[in-house]
Amino acid sequence: MLRCGLSAKSVSVQYEPDMQEDVVWVSRESGPLTGQRLGCIADASLRTVYYVYFRDAAVQKRYDVIYYGLEDRTETARARDWLRTHHRLADLPIPHKGKPLGLYAEAVEAFCGVKKGSLLTVVDQHTMTFVKDSLGKVTANGIEHRAANEAQFECIENATSAADLKSHNVFFGLLVGRSSR
Repeated sequence: MLRCGLSAKSVSVQYEPDMQEDVVWVSRESGPLTGQRLGCIADASLRTVYYVYFRDAAVQKRYDVIYYGLEDRTETARARDWLRTHHRLADLPIPHKGKPLGLYAEAVEAFCGVKKGSLLTVVDQHTMTFVKDSLGKVTANGIEHRAANEAQFECIENATSAADLKSHNVFFGLLVGRSSR
């Protein structure tokens, strides 16, 4: 944070019990926070895995736009690098406007060697999640009864990240409190 031009007295680290981790707080007296400075802070946050919060709600709102944009670009690039390293990038499935999202979900499962319909399900034309119980159950022997092994799940994670689903207006992730199939 200091390399981004913040003074030591305007930054504090506090334990957040809800998150069960330390986070960085930036005071209202931090001086002018330009887009460039907020970008520097977002980059530092992503590199260190420390969340950064601002006491000033207006600054937090500006920062969130910068942070989440950078996070999305960083994750997409990381996933594309992974696929390139595994010689899979050229065959990456991409969702296409006007085609059912279910076709994309099936293409990703096939791309990663997962049985069709066993891991991914579509809630609507803009939302994809995991089939109920497809992630398995944690037992004393590890995770059992899952639809994909670790390598397949890593492939799914990288394929969906590299496809930059947000730019296709598609949400993919866990839906808490909602029953899937």
